[in-house]
Amino acid sequence: MDERRAGHDEGGAGPRRGRAGPGPRPGGDRTPSGRRAPAGRGRSTPPPRTAARRKGGSHPAPRPGGPGRTGGRRPAQARRNGPRSSTVALGAVGLVVAVVIVLVAVKLTASSGSGAPGATGAPRDLPATATVLGAVTRAPLSVADTVGTPGSVTAPVVDTSQPPLEHDGLPAALYIGGEFCPNCAAERWPIVMAFARFGTFHGLTETTSSPWEGPLIATLSFRHATYTSALVAFDPVEEEGNDTRGPDTHAVIHPLSAAQRALWSTYATRYTGGAEGYPFLTVGNRFLVMGRSYDASALAGLSAGRIAADLSDPASPVTQGIVGSATYLTAGLCSLTGGRPAAVCSAGAVVAARHTLGIH
Repeated sequence: MDERRAGHDEGGAGPRRGRAGPGPRPGGDRTPSGRRAPAGRGRSTPPPRTAARRKGGSHPAPRPGGPGRTGGRRPAQARRNGPRSSTVALGAVGLVVAVVIVLVAVKLTASSGSGAPGATGAPRDLPATATVLGAVTRAPLSVADTVGTPGSVTAPVVDTSQPPLEHDGLPAALYIGGEFCPNCAAERWPIVMAFARFGTFHGLTETTSSPWEGPLIATLSFRHATYTSALVAFDPVEEEGNDTRGPDTHAVIHPLSAAQRALWSTYATRYTGGAEGYPFLTVGNRFLVMGRSYDASALAGLSAGRIAADLSDPASPVTQGIVGSATYLTAGLCSLTGGRPAAVCSAGAVVAARHTLGIH
């Protein structure tokens, strides 16, 4: 499984449930990484982290002819030129200080956008920009038709062993993840893209995965999000937050209900020996995503704006991963909504994905 840490109370560190490495998909052959034990929630051994601090260098030794020397001039001349030299020196120091202040201000401003880490390196949740939301939630199906379902994308697992998941008479879906985990960050892009074709998100924010958990992935967060639709019910749960005060400082922000945890545990027992992991998505208890669907490294280091801009280019690895994954999810949703909306469910890529999944 992938990207999972054991729940713990706000402000305290608890047992870990996984790190940023690629997790196995059900039925896959990847080596499990960072899974939680069924009982006791044991902590996995974290891989070494890249040091976040810079080592201070030694100061250069004073040069000959430092303060107090006249530079070989006659004393009288040195005295005459002293005040002027001091004025020039003070002016130079002031100029250097001003330049440093400007550079620091530019650095902080550049790092403050699109949920990027702030001056301390800690991720923040910021309102999602209209540009990013538009690119993801209104992605043209023509791009999906061009991208298709690339071989680099892992299809959801089709599983009909459980009763259909429903809410208020609608087919329902459940996502469980954590803001800190990079694979969750990558997976939210296709989830938002697919579900936006059937309803409307409210309260999405932009953030990044934890800079201490692996590749830094810009993403959208479900922390404050809700979803409305006449076709499908969707409950996106960010069980754990982000590392906002340094490494391993994330905590439970949205505790799971007993029913949510039982459902998750059922699939974990069936596929991973009880080891629960982030991200987890069930669509109607018919289609499962347990781990990442594509290579998250394609997004590493890119801003949310850059990721959104790439979604119009079918040849981009970013688009291949996000749009290809979203097409599979869209196909699964169409099978639960009776083929509605027709404009979405009749798209060539969606029809092809349904055949690949074995749902007609």
